[in-house]
Amino acid sequence: MGDNPNRDELPSLDAFSKRLDRMRGEQPEAESPKGSASAWGRAMRISSDLLAGLFVGCLIGLGLDRWLETAPWFLLAGIALGFAAGLRNMMRTLKEENEQPSDN
Repeated sequence: MGDNPNRDELPSLDAFSKRLDRMRGEQPEAESPKGSASAWGRAMRISSDLLAGLFVGCLIGLGLDRWLETAPWFLLAGIALGFAAGLRNMMRTLKEENEQPSDN
């Protein structure tokens, strides 16, 4: 079996690889599952900040109401203060997220 006379006309493997890399680079990058998981993690952290503040405020308000027999006043105050504390924590978390450099 002889040499292929058209061998010089065929592109090399390196040229094909470079062309393939160029084509891959020009395509828009799809969101990776890691990025999606990271976004879910941030969303869960932010929502847990708010819910934790409400939960703790509720518990403190209920405890004070039972101890001082003033139902429902401390519960309402605890809910309001817990919501305010949760918003404060949520805003602090969002500020920290915005100050961090992006991985992209």
